[in-house]
Amino acid sequence: MRKEYITQFFNKNPEDLNIEDMKEFFCVRQDENSTLEFKSGEVEIDDLYKEVTAFLNTEGGMIIVGAPRESKEKNGKRIACYCQGELTFSKFISKDWLNQKLFSNITPSPSNIYIKEFVTDQGNVFILDIPQSMYPPHQSNSDGRYYIRIDNEAKPAPHGLVQALFDKRRKPKLHAKLKRSELDELNDEIIFSIHNDSEIPADKVAFIVDVFNVVSVYGNSKFNEMEDELRIKKFFYSEATDRVLASVIQIGDSFKLKHYRKNYIISVNYWCKETDFDSTYFIVDTTNGTISSHNWLDQNANLLKILEELGAKPL
Repeated sequence: MRKEYITQFFNKNPEDLNIEDMKEFFCVRQDENSTLEFKSGEVEIDDLYKEVTAFLNTEGGMIIVGAPRESKEKNGKRIACYCQGELTFSKFISKDWLNQKLFSNITPSPSNIYIKEFVTDQGNVFILDIPQSMYPPHQSNSDGRYYIRIDNEAKPAPHGLVQALFDKRRKPKLHAKLKRSELDELNDEIIFSIHNDSEIPADKVAFIVDVFNVVSVYGNSKFNEMEDELRIKKFFYSEATDRVLASVIQIGDSFKLKHYRKNYIISVNYWCKETDFDSTYFIVDTTNGTISSHNWLDQNANLLKILEELGAKPL
């Protein structure tokens, strides 16, 4: 789990940080800013949710619970908030309790907040290292609002920005791969697979595989033969899964085919709960064994024209 802001502000490995480092940190004036927020030990847990959601929805940041009591200084129209002096210890039970509270009271639940806890006889001090969310916007369940960080404050987000945050949500990035092994001059073995290049898991992945300009497909009972609307023979295989596809795994299958000693096409169409339909087609050159991949949207690719160029004819 990342701890970027703790390292940035303390210039020290978070695991090596101790309560003396915290006391030394506040020996001098520390100003709040867009990525740093201080809360005294008296802060109520409900007041913390909006601060955490604001960091999640903006660029991330760090919150110290148990900081000295806040002071304010007016500088023109701007009010600077800063802390200096003695720590004020929190009565929050533990970092596990705090993490569970955040998980249960923020929607969607944050999953990668790092909490550093210092336990003393007087109470606890907590540092929350909060990354910018990959799945905004987050909502505070205590008041039903979405918050963003502006300068050194958490403020309710306007509707337009909330919508923009929804549109910004990162999605899985699926793509297909194809591997060919030549069995003899007329027969090949094909392995196709679908991968997720994103850190965002892909839920309920589905796919369709179409094979054109071959004599037959065998060795996999999931394939069927049909004539499509262009009166072109194809072999197809479709599957909808309940699997979650993460970046470290893949899904796919294998089959064998007999070809005409001519180039053939394998089209892999794929989608998941979070993404729209996408499609990649592969042209397999039976002469030199190369495989070229293309997207059906590229240059308005036309299946019939491509097949005619490969020497295939409608039925």
